[in-house]
Amino acid sequence: MKNVGNWFGRYLLSVAVCITLLPLGLAANNFIPIKLPHNVQIELPRNWKALSNNQRITLDSWVQSRNERAGIFDASSDLNFGGNYYDEAGKTAAIMNVRYYPDLGLSQDDARAAGESDIRELDSALRESMAEAGQINGFSILAWNGTSKQVINGATAFVTEYKRSPLKNNGNFKVRLVRVFNGGKSLTLTISYREDQDFLLRPICDHIISSLRT
Repeated sequence: MKNVGNWFGRYLLSVAVCITLLPLGLAANNFIPIKLPHNVQIELPRNWKALSNNQRITLDSWVQSRNERAGIFDASSDLNFGGNYYDEAGKTAAIMNVRYYPDLGLSQDDARAAGESDIRELDSALRESMAEAGQINGFSILAWNGTSKQVINGATAFVTEYKRSPLKNNGNFKVRLVRVFNGGKSLTLTISYREDQDFLLRPICDHIISSLRT
């Protein structure tokens, strides 16, 4: 399998760790499809806020503006798309983002061929990287649930889950990283939510992850 373990190591060294995630409304009509470059699509609740130029805008407005600009958008460049959910007090309760890695060499064939030892290597390297990131950014890893290989709408993905301590006194967050290796279309969906909102936000974050199409 094309030395997948070495590829994983290079990937982890070259990708900055993102900390982010999401939240609210489980009925189907509460979600809106978000179309991204490379035929990627996710669904987010309508009352989430898309993040653009450090401003909060409704997802409906973001989708409309993206459609209007579709003819001039350079899909080959890196893209960061982010969306947050804010509670009634205006504090961030959930965070998500999608980031592309156009220079990544791993393919879906590599992902499907990855065995348990490759997954353990990926998980170990990621855990070490997250611990180092925590020292720099002022958080700690409170629980590490590991990495598993999953199939999401036909795509093989690697899902890592952990819990971290607060940033800016905003409570503990549960985080999931969903990695899809697909050559120049490779991406990571990062989604997290405040632990005290688990009952409400866990099912919503599950829906967002299961809606990922690549």
